Amino acid sequence: MITNPNYKICFVLDKTSMFKIVSTNKSGKTVDHYVKPLQIIWSKFPQWNSHNTAHLDDLSRNFALNLSSGLKCTAYYRKKKGKRSANGQGGTNDTELLGLGRFLELIATNEISKNNFECVDFNFWQDYVSGARSIEEKKK
Repeated sequence: MITNPNYKICFVLDKTSMFKIVSTNKSGKTVDHYVKPLQIIWSKFPQWNSHNTAHLDDLSRNFALNLSSGLKCTAYYRKKKGKRSANGQGGTNDTELLGLGRFLELIATNEISKNNFECVDFNFWQDYVSGARSIEEKKK
């Protein structure tokens, strides 16, 4: 996908760029986990920042350093016998990435959000795509 000319992916940070932090979970327990530091990109390429970066991941804890840039998706597993994605669908029926692509295109082309993704609540991406929520609604 990265080398395919049909995709316009600017950066990919895989697990080799991650480092460990300590966070407190909802129940107050401290947990060690790894995070993806978008600041690496932002410091080397000033045209990229929290206003125009979407961090797509199936683990919300990976957003700990970049909360407003986090766009959570369900985990995807290549179709294997008896294996299903987190949303209960087999690989051929999993269409979440298509919807996420539509959402990213929507926020990148909308006059209000195209220069500041932080004004959009990524938790409601499906509502934006379906039209149930408007980008014009202010993030709370």
